[in-house]
Amino acid sequence: MAVADKDSFLTDASSLVASLLGKPESYVMIQLSDKQTMSFAGTSEPLAFCNLKSLGLTSGQTTKLSKQLSGFLHQSLAIDPSRVYIEFSAPERVMFGWNGGTF
Repeated sequence: MAVADKDSFLTDASSLVASLLGKPESYVMIQLSDKQTMSFAGTSEPLAFCNLKSLGLTSGQTTKLSKQLSGFLHQSLAIDPSRVYIEFSAPERVMFGWNGGTF
């Protein structure tokens, strides 16, 4: 699946993730890999596999994040939420590098 307006999608996704996590957008990085050859549940209908890594992320946040992100993908790219997997992770601060150091 090709995303028609990549810049708009990335801008909207970055703003949404920053808002949902309560973090400055300057800490948010979005990667889009469209046009991938993928199959899910035996079909190649539109799908998404997402990774969300965030320092301090708790298991109590993931249900809301999953709902909001799946809804965004449905609205933006017409991907049914049942065809979205999101892998959440919360690395330790010393295991996440930035600006020549770690957090």
